[in-house]
Amino acid sequence: SVIVKVAECDRSEEGLLQKFEQSLLEEILCYINVVAHSVEENTEKPTAKFWRALLNRSYDVLDKVNALLPTESFIPVIQGLLSNQLPSVRRKAMDLLNNKLQQHKTVCQEHQVKLLLNLIEELLKVACCKEKEVEQAINRQTALFSLKLLCRCFGTKHEDSFVPVLASAVDLITGSEEEEHNVLGSALLCIAEVTTAIKAMAIPQLPRLMPGLLKTLKKQKVLLSNEIYLLSAVTALQRVVETLSHFISPYLLDILAQVTHLTKIASRKGHSSQLDLRLTSLRTTLATKLASRVLLPAISKCYDKLVTANQSSLGPLFDILKEHINNVEKEQLISHQSELTLFFLKALDFRADHLEDSLDQVGETEGHVINCLVAMVMKLSEVTFRSLFFKLFDWSNSAGFPKDRTITFYRLADCIADKLKGLFTLFAGQLVKPFADILNQTNTVKTDEAFFDSDKNMEKSCLLLQFVCDCMNKIFLYDTQRFVSKERADTLMMPLVDQLENMVGSEEEYKDRMTNHLIPCIAQFSVAIGDDSVWKPLNYQILLKTRHRSSKVRFSALIMLLELAGKLKENYMVLLPETIPFLAELLEDECEEVEHNCQKVIQQLEVILGEPLQSYF
Repeated sequence: SVIVKVAECDRSEEGLLQKFEQSLLEEILCYINVVAHSVEENTEKPTAKFWRALLNRSYDVLDKVNALLPTESFIPVIQGLLSNQLPSVRRKAMDLLNNKLQQHKTVCQEHQVKLLLNLIEELLKVACCKEKEVEQAINRQTALFSLKLLCRCFGTKHEDSFVPVLASAVDLITGSEEEEHNVLGSALLCIAEVTTAIKAMAIPQLPRLMPGLLKTLKKQKVLLSNEIYLLSAVTALQRVVETLSHFISPYLLDILAQVTHLTKIASRKGHSSQLDLRLTSLRTTLATKLASRVLLPAISKCYDKLVTANQSSLGPLFDILKEHINNVEKEQLISHQSELTLFFLKALDFRADHLEDSLDQVGETEGHVINCLVAMVMKLSEVTFRSLFFKLFDWSNSAGFPKDRTITFYRLADCIADKLKGLFTLFAGQLVKPFADILNQTNTVKTDEAFFDSDKNMEKSCLLLQFVCDCMNKIFLYDTQRFVSKERADTLMMPLVDQLENMVGSEEEYKDRMTNHLIPCIAQFSVAIGDDSVWKPLNYQILLKTRHRSSKVRFSALIMLLELAGKLKENYMVLLPETIPFLAELLEDECEEVEHNCQKVIQQLEVILGEPLQSYF
């Protein structure tokens, strides 16, 4: 039988046998090609089912013949098939090779590996052939995929063999001739794989590779219309940066600019999660693999570039810096603190430098800067932070600069207070008088002068009051050291209570400020005081606001009384006698909403104090 004759073949007949095996595969592949054409031609005919079945059977025969071939025979046969005149046969030969490589689980013997590596030259001929009539684009893609798989399997132990592969792939992405995007995408993925495998041996290619890669990433319209091409380019950059992080400093500014821009694009709907993962990995690599002495100057230059040309990309840039700060050692951070401080003082001026821009957009960018700065603050010692905090305070009050700096500073102080909690009271003493001054200077009842020299004075004043109230609220909330002394309570009490009648902003803004910022702040202030000698004047000043001519102020004062009672609980009983007459007046208020709300407040007070109050009215 045939099997017996094949088994009895000696070494002298192996060459002849390989020719037969190659001829057999060629005939099968040609036959498959003919059957495939017949399937297409007979799609609408009754014989369509027959041709599809025949094609499936033909593929089964191919798979079985392929499975029977030992590796020593398979490789020379594939090598012969790669020289076949028919493009379809060459492509199918590469598909067979790829299947073999993807199923590569057992360790190949060294002589088998050498045979496989001999295929590199033939595959490069296919991949680099630019004559469309000779080689189809799909064949070039398949060849690049074969090279990538060969590198994945054997690249780490045979680096020298893959240096020409990297050089050829770089030629493809840097060539002057227009290439098909699918071929370029495959070349980029091949670059990613080979660079990872051969490591330092890829360094000589960097002067050509990096400009070519960055040029590809700048083709935004093309990349966005072809997600696989975009993903391939990002993957290549990520692998190169990860593998050769110590050698990319000449290109770092452009890398940061492209990564931040692509991150902003990827955040929009319609892009794959795979792209998000690659970009996240790339940002993490930049943040963690690069030394501060290399990364920080590049980030500063990139900020200067983006702040004028592409502000929407600043958020991802600060995310990279934040991750770097979180991962760097404290000692290294301290050695670069002066450089970082100068950079943050420049970045914190973003609001003051964009006075007429949308407050929401400015706020979004400023939020990234502040989050990043807070990450640095959390790694500083008490002494170092004290110096930085007072420097920032002086910066916010510098003469000759826009008052918008105060918005930035108190937003920053609010965020720091939230992170440091009780520790922040060690540094907040200097803020007590400025808090009171801002509350008075932004109160329309106390002054006719606009706090901000801008058409947006109202909106900016509302924003400043929000951050000031929130910052004070956190100081009072986390105070365990009796921060609010009688002197400080006296300084803050009237400016705070008088804010109940401050009508700056729209009706909606007033309501939001009262409900979410001022009233919770005053309520927490009462807890931090912890002294009934101060509670009495505080309660009385709030009660006086219930007689204000504006129904909105009376309504807010009522809510304030309820919050105060809710915080003081049974301690509020001593304040009840002076409160009852004011509540009695409000039960007959000319404003129906105030009257109705007063009834509700009385009911809730009964729950809080655990005592019926109806008998008093």
